[in-house]
Amino acid sequence: MSEIADDFRRANVSIDLKDDLFLARWQKLVWNIPFNGLSVVLNATTEEMMTNPAVQKLAEQIMREVQMAAEACGRSLPDSYIQKMLDHTAKMKPYRTSMKIDYDERRPLEIEAIFGKPLNLAQQAGAQIPRIEMLYQQLQFLDKQNRSV
Repeated sequence: MSEIADDFRRANVSIDLKDDLFLARWQKLVWNIPFNGLSVVLNATTEEMMTNPAVQKLAEQIMREVQMAAEACGRSLPDSYIQKMLDHTAKMKPYRTSMKIDYDERRPLEIEAIFGKPLNLAQQAGAQIPRIEMLYQQLQFLDKQNRSV
């Protein structure tokens, strides 16, 4: 990986190597699962979600489920990481998530990569993450319905 990273750096491409790719994946999912999923289900931008107290609370609850899933799979995400992601999102310029853009353009959603595989891993490890499971099921329905029109 270091040699590949060096090639990118020589080409002036910024790269950030991680020691633990499995942990890095869970860290990415802390944001991607709630905000990509909720943006489609709620038809909302990041700003609309973060300025609504009920949705902000729901996003945090989903983030905590990702944290529990990661823990069940042997990776630890501190509470401070969740707060950092919430704070970062609150300060973002409003935008549609990549999943929302795909939905709006009637392209297939990355449901299995973002939801299905992590959900399966977490459940196999004994984690109970009902909000993520519900969001996964809603997205499957919406994706199928959206692309059959």
